[in-house]
Amino acid sequence: MADTPPAAASLTTSAESEQFMERAGLLFEMVGMPRAAGRVLGALLVAPSSGLTPAELAASLQSSRASMSGAIKYLTLMGLAERVPNPGERADRFRVRPNAWATLTKQGNRKLQTLHDLAAEGQRALPPGADPAPLREMQRFYGHWLRLFPAVLEEWHQLNREES
Repeated sequence: MADTPPAAASLTTSAESEQFMERAGLLFEMVGMPRAAGRVLGALLVAPSSGLTPAELAASLQSSRASMSGAIKYLTLMGLAERVPNPGERADRFRVRPNAWATLTKQGNRKLQTLHDLAAEGQRALPPGADPAPLREMQRFYGHWLRLFPAVLEEWHQLNREES
């Protein structure tokens, strides 16, 4: 008789974890992520270390497998989720990718660069008599953040290396 690998744990939900997954969907949607992807990310955040299959995600989130497939693809392309190797099991499993938050913040930082550039463009486009102060403040604010961010990110990576 051949040894079979142990079955990976599936997601056992409670009312609190279900509420958390829904809240994650809403909050991640507020920062520009599709709600389904936010719900999946919420589920992965409370998942066992072995990860979850698309079928397990669909069952726990009461969603279609097609919806889960799209959300997983989105999270994987964004660098927030990853496929988990699970020898002996046919279904793919997914989990939150290590360093997901630094990845998400880097993506947000690109949006801040866009806002910084928009402020510069707005200043060049100011008609005579317009108040330049709001655009100057916008450009200074985002310029300051963009100068600070690389050092903050490097400090985070250093802390992460030290704790690993």
